[in-house]
Amino acid sequence: MSLRIFHGLNNESVLSRRTATAKVGQHVLRLLPGIFIMSLMAILPGFGGVAEAQDSPSVGQPSLKPWLATISGQSVNMRTGPSTNHYAFAQLNRDVSIIAIGGSGNWVEIIVPSDLPIWIHGDFVKEDANQKLRVTGNSVRLRCSANTKYTPVGITESGQLLRPTGNKSPDGKWVEIFAPLNARGWIHGDYVRRSDRVVNPAMLSSLHDSLKAKSTTSIGDLAGSGEDDTETDPASSADSASNDTGSEAVEVSKDSVPEDGSIKIPAFESDRLKELFEQFRLETEKPPVQWDFSGIFRKIQVYETTSEDLGEIRVVKNLARTINEHFVPLQRRLIEIERQQKIAQANREKELAREKEILRRTGHRNTPGDQKYQAVGWVVPLGKHRKVEATHKLMKGSKLLYYLDGEKLNLDQYVNKRVGLVGTIQEQDPETGARLLVIQKIEILSR
Repeated sequence: MSLRIFHGLNNESVLSRRTATAKVGQHVLRLLPGIFIMSLMAILPGFGGVAEAQDSPSVGQPSLKPWLATISGQSVNMRTGPSTNHYAFAQLNRDVSIIAIGGSGNWVEIIVPSDLPIWIHGDFVKEDANQKLRVTGNSVRLRCSANTKYTPVGITESGQLLRPTGNKSPDGKWVEIFAPLNARGWIHGDYVRRSDRVVNPAMLSSLHDSLKAKSTTSIGDLAGSGEDDTETDPASSADSASNDTGSEAVEVSKDSVPEDGSIKIPAFESDRLKELFEQFRLETEKPPVQWDFSGIFRKIQVYETTSEDLGEIRVVKNLARTINEHFVPLQRRLIEIERQQKIAQANREKELAREKEILRRTGHRNTPGDQKYQAVGWVVPLGKHRKVEATHKLMKGSKLLYYLDGEKLNLDQYVNKRVGLVGTIQEQDPETGARLLVIQKIEILSR
């Protein structure tokens, strides 16, 4: 993760400033007493924490099954992350259709509608055929404004094609583009109404292009729009098949929605198209760590260079775009979550082994009053902006032991009191920092 963040900083030409700041910070740290080190590291932009969060897109628990939803409020903020501390870069009005792909706590992660403009640094894109832009850098960040002030809304793939709006920033360094499939936003769950329509994953790119926010969207300081480019170049190279982000979409009309409400892949006479989509379906049914789309991409290149049917070419290019802009990043994200969970489990096992070794060598145990409790610590309010379904947390000194869910208990009466707890433990995303303890029994040990 650190290498990726470092590369992103280099991409956006702020490496020298960050490096200089870090060197100054390191010099100052050698002069300060140890008591101030942690607070200083949280402030200086050259160190982890704030800087890392600023340059990494906000991610929550992803869903392998995207779902359709509609906005249930008027002018609902779409933010760069799952809290009101993140910047609101657009507002969506009531009944606008959106594609949800996951969430974190009370927040829903969605794909930014395809007609909303966002920004990318001009040093890392070049003009391509059909008046599109091809990404020339690795892991170049997508931004909600023409600066690095706010959390990114996504990360591009090398070679990805983007649709420009025709606008540039006043200094000419940033290029405005229409949001691709891998641009994400966050909306509070209170203002998202889930629909009964099922999204077929292979249709994501087409569905993304067909669900527009125009005429019902306030874009804040992201003014500007452009017409959709729906032209397809039948002579485009096979190389572009796996990266094309143009909007050569198969429109999803009301007539294409079956009675059961699900959205299905259109029926084609071509046997090889049916075979291709069946191969894709079987691949995505495997565990994400085993996904391998190389065979599908090879077939797409063959279809694009040999087919005389422009509709067939359009369909396979949209499938390639869906895989590159959704499934490949999703696979990396799920693998990283699994890796973090294994690390967290290994750390817990190491801590347990260490405690057992101390007990073996010293014979020391917790006080008799503590043995009957699952956890002992001090109850502290969690605060307004939380990532888990909890209201309080259990602390031991400065160490976070558990997030607490009192269910029907009023935990406010236990705040700043040392308590013993018994309950059930629920695993959480490793990035939350602790597991969730659903309380079944609580007793005050000291005040």
